[in-house]
Amino acid sequence: MRLGVLVRKWKAVRQDVRRSIALRFVSDRDYLRGLHFRKFGRWPELEQPAGFNEKIIVKILNDRRSLMTLFADKLRVRDYVRRAAPELKLPTLYWWASRADTLPFDELPRAFVMKANHGSGWVRLVENKTSLRRSDLVNMGKRWLRRDFTAVGRERAYSGVSRAVYAEELLRAQAGGPPPDYKFFVFGGKVRMVQVDRDRFTRHTQVLYDEHWRLVPGTVAAKQGEPVDAPPALATMIRAAERLSAGVDFVRVDLYAIDGKTYFGELTTSPNKGLSPFDPPSLDAWLGSCLQLDDYAREIPLVYDPGAFREPWTIGS
Repeated sequence: MRLGVLVRKWKAVRQDVRRSIALRFVSDRDYLRGLHFRKFGRWPELEQPAGFNEKIIVKILNDRRSLMTLFADKLRVRDYVRRAAPELKLPTLYWWASRADTLPFDELPRAFVMKANHGSGWVRLVENKTSLRRSDLVNMGKRWLRRDFTAVGRERAYSGVSRAVYAEELLRAQAGGPPPDYKFFVFGGKVRMVQVDRDRFTRHTQVLYDEHWRLVPGTVAAKQGEPVDAPPALATMIRAAERLSAGVDFVRVDLYAIDGKTYFGELTTSPNKGLSPFDPPSLDAWLGSCLQLDDYAREIPLVYDPGAFREPWTIGS
């Protein structure tokens, strides 16, 4: 067991080194074109993009507006959500800091989620902290803080996000498991598709719907799931997602519906780095037709400017 952990860590280190070298010597455009080719076996058309994945690559390469950095900043965006969509609840924030060794392990609840502020996918679900050592979480947080997430997918919005780790509430459905994840695809301020993910960490399935809750055949990156009823608060969720999008060309708004309450998850402007394995491929074409790229030379004013988080922040402060 210990050997397996060491092998995984060694592979992660090698991958980080390769990405760091590429960040220095390979242009963003060539790097993203290479990722796309290795994923799909063809080069993306970036001069006249048509598909959703191609347009997301163009967005990554050109969209440097400050709103993108705000959307990527998981701590600062909390205040933005409070102002733009006050009807949404936020998971309780237990602790955050730019130093992992300040983790108040004994003061944290039995279950929580530990995340990195400056990246995507750096998440650790802690369902029972008594089965862990504090040092394991601290060391994991230190690894996250050392890493430059822009090297992963050249998403430059993250370069302006403060490096930090934090612990927040672990959301649970009424039955005790993880709640369904509702991902609202918002184009130009209007919801066009809702992706419903269930059992993300076990038997991950997806179902797709349009804004009227009509089934959209296919999936984005998981097995096809069984149809589900629309959440009772669907209209409220759509209104909130559209306000949070600030009218930009595209943003995905992730929400949860739990016991009659709607919780905010996160905002994503470049899902899967433009590498979503749509099934069928016609989904890529349809969503691409929904995405009309903005003029990225025009800055969007921050109507709800959240400012910056202050440090230190710990439980009870």
